[in-house]
Order: sequence, then structure tokens, then C-alpha cells
Amino acid sequence: MITRIEDLEDNEYNRRYGAEIVRKSLTSPRNQWKQELNWILESDEWIPFAVTVTFKGLVPYEARDGMKKATDYEYRKRVLNKVRRRLCRSGSKWNEVLPIDYLRQYEYEQGSFFKPVPKSSSPHHIHAFLPIKKHLAGRVFNFEKGLLDERLEKDLRSIVPVSSFLIEPVRVGEAESWARYMLKGKCELDFLD
Repeated sequence: MITRIEDLEDNEYNRRYGAEIVRKSLTSPRNQWKQELNWILESDEWIPFAVTVTFKGLVPYEARDGMKKATDYEYRKRVLNKVRRRLCRSGSKWNEVLPIDYLRQYEYEQGSFFKPVPKSSSPHHIHAFLPIKKHLAGRVFNFEKGLLDERLEKDLRSIVPVSSFLIEPVRVGEAESWARYMLKGKCELDFLD
């Protein structure tokens, strides 16, 4: 990602078009998640959380990408709503307490001859990056005990299609590694909308 004209090689082309190159680099969808991630990490008001939720017994919504849509729906409408409700009871303020909820990636674990998918657990899951405001983070995670909030854990266990979940603060310096793990070599444009 090119952030400054000074980062470009000093030649006639870059002197002429350098400002446009930098502008396009900064505004490309491929680099926007990196800028947003850096903004969250540099801000003192956010605590980033790594989220993995696995689902079982889902019914596909459509013939094309039906399981992906079903998994995304269950995550957005059930899991995130439980988190939002834990942060604030008033539904009209949910966008304020959790404004960034779209950094997520659907994944389907495919088996092979050497590594079959276990039949006991569902391979459909979501990896997400969920920044929560620092003053509200204690409602999601008990930092003294190092565990997910008991009430939120109980709420998430009550969701029938949820097989397992893990929500924990991202360790210092590992946010970019978590984002790369989420994408697993896929394009950043693959984040779900």
C-alpha cells in the first residue's frame, strides 16, 4: 500500500502522476480494510476481538451460495444481535455501540482423503474481527478472569444452530496476523457484505 508520494521511485512518471497513484492506492477496496484496521488499532477507544463461530444443522437458503448465505444470516441476525443486546438493551443504539461488524469471512472446511471433515461438527463457520469500544468491552469479556462474559456465553449457547464459538481480545501485535488468517490468501474483497 502506497501512502505517500515520497514512497514512490523518483522518476518523471511518478512526479507527474504520483498524487493520483497515492489517492487510488488509499481508496482501493483492497487497502481500505488495512486502513480501517490500523485506525482501530491506533485508537485508544477500541478493543479488537477475534471471533470464530461454527454452525450446525443449517438449511441452505438458495441453490447458489445457500449455505454461505445461511451461515452469514445466522451470524448477523443471531450471534451479533446477542452481542449488541449485551452491549446495549436499546435496539435503536445498536449501530452506535457496534458500528463495525462487517469484517467477517465465511469459511467452509473441505475434507480430503487424508483429512476428512469430522462428522460431529459442522464445517460452516465465520471468522470475524469485531472492534468494541473500550468502555463497553467489559460487558463482552471479563478481563480479570480472561473469559467471555458469563451472560453473553449463556446467550450464545442458547442459539440452536451455533455449534461452537470463540470470542477473545486480539493479542497485542497480532491483529494483522488474525486478518491474514481470516482471509487465508483470499482477496480482501471477499469480506461479506
